[in-house]
Amino acid sequence: MEPSTPNRRAVVRAHPLREALLALIDRDGTTTSTIAARELGESTGSCSFHLRRLEALGVIEPEPGAAGRVKPWRRVRTEQAALNRELEDTAYASWLAAKASDDEDFAFSAVVTLADGELAELRARLHRVLRDFTTPEATTEPTTEPTTGTPTAVIIRAFPLHEGP
Repeated sequence: MEPSTPNRRAVVRAHPLREALLALIDRDGTTTSTIAARELGESTGSCSFHLRRLEALGVIEPEPGAAGRVKPWRRVRTEQAALNRELEDTAYASWLAAKASDDEDFAFSAVVTLADGELAELRARLHRVLRDFTTPEATTEPTTEPTTGTPTAVIIRAFPLHEGP
């Protein structure tokens, strides 16, 4: 009989600090052990250890071009993002073909000019807005029963536009 090996998700979830570190990286785009320690109330050594463990699991990677002792970490860039976009586009096209009214959705876009660091700020603000709708304690009063609703895709893409060669 082969020994059981835990999957990557189980190993990540095996320690609550790892999940908190990933949530911080998801919120801000990158983090260092010093920033994580300050934000999460942990020691820098503990944060550094768990960040290196997440790297060994292939979940995060060092931010390229970091200078000196500062080591920012980010999520690993994978082909999964492209697959997610394809699934989102397919699901949206299917929904559009079946929707009964123009009042059932909305879409908008804008091109904005952001200064250095403002893309990370925009990401953090949008995460906070979505958290208001995804965190149970944020969406229900303590004395009321949770409401049921319709799962709704919220898709946000923000990226720098580069002029062609």
